[in-house]
Amino acid sequence: MLRALPVLPVLLLAGCGVAGAQFHPGVAAEVGDQTITTRHVDQVSDDYCKAVEKVSKGQEQSGGSETPMRYLTHEFATDLIVKAAAEQLADDYDVQPTSTYQGGLAQLEPQLTDLSEDQKDAVREIVGAQSYAEDVLTQIGEISLKKQGTTDASTEEQYAEGQKVLTAWVADHDVEINPKYALEFGTAGQVDTDLSYALGTTAKDGLAAQPDPAYTGSLPGNFVCLD
Repeated sequence: MLRALPVLPVLLLAGCGVAGAQFHPGVAAEVGDQTITTRHVDQVSDDYCKAVEKVSKGQEQSGGSETPMRYLTHEFATDLIVKAAAEQLADDYDVQPTSTYQGGLAQLEPQLTDLSEDQKDAVREIVGAQSYAEDVLTQIGEISLKKQGTTDASTEEQYAEGQKVLTAWVADHDVEINPKYALEFGTAGQVDTDLSYALGTTAKDGLAAQPDPAYTGSLPGNFVCLD
């Protein structure tokens, strides 16, 4: 498996800056002065999926799971949005990634040997986005807790505090998320922001916290990623 890092908890409110009908076509999110396009999210998702499938075949892995691409694009959009916000917050705190972050990316490289350049870039971007956010938010959390008089916090407590600081930053800054990708604080799965209603069982399964096997099996092959 390429992805050894845990999925970051969702940090972005569906109701925070979702601009609805006025949102620019082709834009997945605007985070301060950074713009993330829907085209980039889709391309990264597609290249990452192809990378995972290629590595799995090369290692002759069997019994891999299938994930609807919709879930991946939502997850990866979140990764990129969180990183963009974390970068700007890190600037405010004068925080740089540690050697742990750099070392983690270096350890990833041997798994990328047989991939195309686009696939390598996609894996680096997604895994790197999660690793970066976890690294700098832990540092920011430590700074915040020390200001409050806590000097013996665990890494987990520092990271949790960093998430709180980022949440407050998002609330105070211009963060707009395309309703297609809107996710919600503290929840698993997707928020139903579609303009149409999911009436059938299969359609509703597509919004579950975890992909339903029946829903996944009903999708065409190009709508599914085998990992």
